[in-house]
This record gives sequence, structure tokens and C-alpha cells, in this order.
Amino acid sequence: MKVAIHQPNYLPYIGYFQKMAEADIFVLLDTVQLSKPSYTQRVKIRTKDAWIWLTIPIEKSNNFKMIHEIRLPGDSKWKIKHKNSIEKNYSKSPFFDKNFIDFYYTLSLDNLSDFNEAGIRYLQEKFNIKTKLVRASDLNLDEELASSDLLIEIVKRTGGSTYLSGPSGKQYLDKETFFENNIHIEFFEPEIQQYPQRWPGFQPFMSAIDVLFNLNAEKGREYIDTELTEIPL
Repeated sequence: MKVAIHQPNYLPYIGYFQKMAEADIFVLLDTVQLSKPSYTQRVKIRTKDAWIWLTIPIEKSNNFKMIHEIRLPGDSKWKIKHKNSIEKNYSKSPFFDKNFIDFYYTLSLDNLSDFNEAGIRYLQEKFNIKTKLVRASDLNLDEELASSDLLIEIVKRTGGSTYLSGPSGKQYLDKETFFENNIHIEFFEPEIQQYPQRWPGFQPFMSAIDVLFNLNAEKGREYIDTELTEIPL
């Protein structure tokens, strides 16, 4: 059983879903502190000139809290701004999903992790990824665990035998401790290849909505599964 672990990011980029598709279980790591700025509260979207950030303005009262404890701003002006920015830049994309955008930015959620998870599950479903999603906050983890010890415990709690790490794990993982706990490590390298975007000049690392709205769900899944230099039109 292969387990991947990642923070519940805000409308993540396509590499997030490539990693998810490679795992049997994908754990949303919501039991760590939010590092600011991070992709848990912001994401890039494509624009005519290049790209812009959409940033959720997390209030200072949430400093040093776990991700699953962080409240969204009470003022919903940021939601209106994000919704308008997406509509402005994607409404003429061939597979723009206005119904989702209207729905997502009117959700009555006040928790950052819940809000991000709703976007993640939407994209997971659209790309037909069957991987099981689990919240770390539902695993009753020891709050003192950190680094490799935390990852190992999560893999054990979810019944895994292999930890699927991102490439940066080569620098910080305690490989000997994984070995002692009979957990194999695999390293995943995202494949960010060019695909048709609304405007010329390819911009990588956009939110996965950029893939979905420009390619459609089926070709988006092909992008996730296949190493291509360019997705065919």
C-alpha cells in the first residue's frame, strides 16, 4: 500500500494530482502549522500577461495554529475577488466550469482546510483519480511527532508499506529510520509538460483548474498519466 502525504493546498497545481494518482492513499497533512506564504493559502492562475497570485488573507490571530484549526477571514471580499479573477481569465477557455466556480466561492465554510479540501476533491473527481483521501487530523496522531517520525506514523496508521515522497525528501528524510520501521521510500518527480493555454507563452505551475479548463477532464487525466511534450488538441 503506497501512501503520499501533503498539506491540503488551495486549488493545487497539476503535479499535486500526479502524485495523488500514483498513491493508494493520499493523506491531507492538516496537523502541521501553516507556513506563510505557502500554497496552502495561495495559488497561481494564468493571465494574459503571465500569471497572478490568488491569496487567501489569513488573519494574524491564526499564527502558530495547525492548518485544520485555521479560520477563513470573516469578510468574504477575498472570495468575490478570487471568483472574479478566475472568471475574467478563464471564462473564454473551452472547458470553463462556471457552475463549480459559482458553487465553490459561495460555500458556507469557515475553515481553511475544509475549504481547500472541497477544491481538491472537485479536481480529484474531475480527473477521475480513485485514490483514497484521508485527513491527518482524523488519525489521532501524537502532537509531539515531527519530520520523518510523523511521516512514518502516518504511513503505519493508514496501513501503508511504502511512502511516496516528493523529490525534496532526498535531502531531509531519515532513510535509516524508515528502513528500521519496514517502510520503503519511493521518490516522485512531477512531470510538468507544455499544454495549450488560453494565451501564448506557456506558464507552468498554475492551479490545476488551468489544465481542466483548457484541456477538459479526459485530456487532463491523460496529462496526469502520460509523459508528453505537449498534449494534442
